[in-house]
Amino acid sequence: MASNPVFPDAPAWPAAKAGPAPIGHNSAPLEERIPEEFRAALLEERPDFMQKLDDMLGAGDPNSEAYRPGAVQRAKCVDADTMARCASLVGLLRAAEKHVGEVHKVMKQPYLDGGRLVDGQKNAIVARIQSGRQRVEEMQAAYAREQRQAELKRLAEEAEQRRKLEALAQENGLEDAVPPPPEPAPVKRQPLRSDDGATVSTTTVLVPTVTDYAKAFRHVKNDAKVREAIDAAIARLVKATKAKELAGVTITEDVAVNNR
Repeated sequence: MASNPVFPDAPAWPAAKAGPAPIGHNSAPLEERIPEEFRAALLEERPDFMQKLDDMLGAGDPNSEAYRPGAVQRAKCVDADTMARCASLVGLLRAAEKHVGEVHKVMKQPYLDGGRLVDGQKNAIVARIQSGRQRVEEMQAAYAREQRQAELKRLAEEAEQRRKLEALAQENGLEDAVPPPPEPAPVKRQPLRSDDGATVSTTTVLVPTVTDYAKAFRHVKNDAKVREAIDAAIARLVKATKAKELAGVTITEDVAVNNR
C-alpha cells in the first residue's frame, strides 16, 4: 500500500561527500607512533625500567636456550621467611604496575579530552535528532494504538453478533447454517510504503509488568542470567554481613593473602 511521500516541508537528504581528513593524518600511523611514545614515557624517569621488568619477570622466549628466568620464576614460598620475601617481590611488581598505570593515564588524557569534545558535539546534535524522531514515532504509536483499539472493538462486536447468531441457530436446530468463524488477523500487518520507499508496519506485542516478584521468580529461576545475579547478590550479602549460614547457600572458608 502506497502513501504520500515525505511532507512537503521536509528537505531532501543531501548527497554524501568525502568526510574530513582525520586529525593527525600527516603523522605516522597510530599503531607505530603510540608504542614508541609509550615506551619512551616509561623510560623517561626510569631509564632502567624495562631491564628491571626482565629481572623480575624473565627475559626472552621461555622455550629458547637464551631465556633468562627472573625473580618470579626463581621465587618459592615454603616457610615464613620466603613468605615475607614473596611479599617484597609482590611490592616491587605492584610498584611497576603503578608506574605503567601512571604513564598510561598521562598519555591517554589528551585523547580522552579530545574524545569528550567530539562526543559532546555528537551528543548535542544526536539529542536533537532523537527528540524529533521520538516525537514522530510517538504520533505513529498513538495512531497505531487507536487503530488497534478500534479493531478490538470491532472484533468484540462481531464476536457478540456471532454468539447471538449461534444461540438463535441452536434454538431453531440450524447449527450447520452458521458460517465458520473468520480467520484471525495476522499479528504483523502489511507494511505501508511511502512513495520514496520508506516503510512502516505494526506488530502486536506483549508487554509484561511484574506485580509479584516472589511468584514471578518461579518462571525464570533457571535462567542463566538470573542465577548469575543471585550469585552476585549472595556474595555481596555474605561479604557485608559476614554471615556463615544462609538457607540454600553453602558458605565455606578460604584464605586470602594481603601483601602491603
